[in-house]
Amino acid sequence: MARTLEIVLLRTFVMLVEERSVTRVARRLHRTQPAVSLQLRRLEEAAGQPLFEADLRRLRLTPQGEALLPYARALLRMHDEARLKLASDEIEGRVTLGCPDLYAAFLLPETLASFRRAYPRVEVSVRCALSRQLAAEMDEGLLDVAIATRMPGVDPRIAETTRLRSEPLVWLGAEGGGAYRRDPIPLAMLPEGNLYRDLALAALNEHSLRWRVACVSESIAGLQAMALADAAVIVLAASVNARGLVGLEPDSGLPALPTVDLMLWRRRTSSSEAAEHFARHIERHVGN
Repeated sequence: MARTLEIVLLRTFVMLVEERSVTRVARRLHRTQPAVSLQLRRLEEAAGQPLFEADLRRLRLTPQGEALLPYARALLRMHDEARLKLASDEIEGRVTLGCPDLYAAFLLPETLASFRRAYPRVEVSVRCALSRQLAAEMDEGLLDVAIATRMPGVDPRIAETTRLRSEPLVWLGAEGGGAYRRDPIPLAMLPEGNLYRDLALAALNEHSLRWRVACVSESIAGLQAMALADAAVIVLAASVNARGLVGLEPDSGLPALPTVDLMLWRRRTSSSEAAEHFARHIERHVGN
């Protein structure tokens, strides 16, 4: 390669892979679509290879693009870690994070601990609620950063949105239990308005399986308790390690569940330096 692969161009490249849309990347970067396309052409000139197929409306990687992607992600991660490390001792302030109870219990403990070690002068407060409520609270200026599940029509108006990763959903039940064999199937669910609940019930209805809601709880602990007692089955993300519970395989008779997207919201207006560093930390530790 005759020319340097610039960090700013690699960042645009990775965003295009993740978003699969020039329009969405332009919105995230606050640039025009032609400007994003120009950045891609500059990177391809530097690489000496085409990175996407010719039709940018479909954004399919070429073999050369596939080869570059892991290196681009690794370079961006190291670049961002170096910048944040150099600035970490100077960053201080308070950040309010919003997230559903599930993510607070299973996804965030290690991320929060590593952020506290890197930024000891930043105080993080956590507010747990359903994604729809978090979107409203961010628009009210009550949250700086939020982790939420992508839901149709649920996006804060004043937030920049980043997709962190996809999460397959799975049915869970007590180890050695038989709740899934009962008719109707007893379910422990989060309240109405939760996407996991909506997707699970839709899958059961599509397969004409009878069900009943045996428990409604805003707390993941309440759902776990019902499942551990073999009084119900529950739906969680596949990455969740719920002790005492096992994934129910397709031969259980329960229908397959789709994947959901885990999103990062960061408030665009009045965002503090501490909040921006916290959001980047989440992207590195929770994202793909």
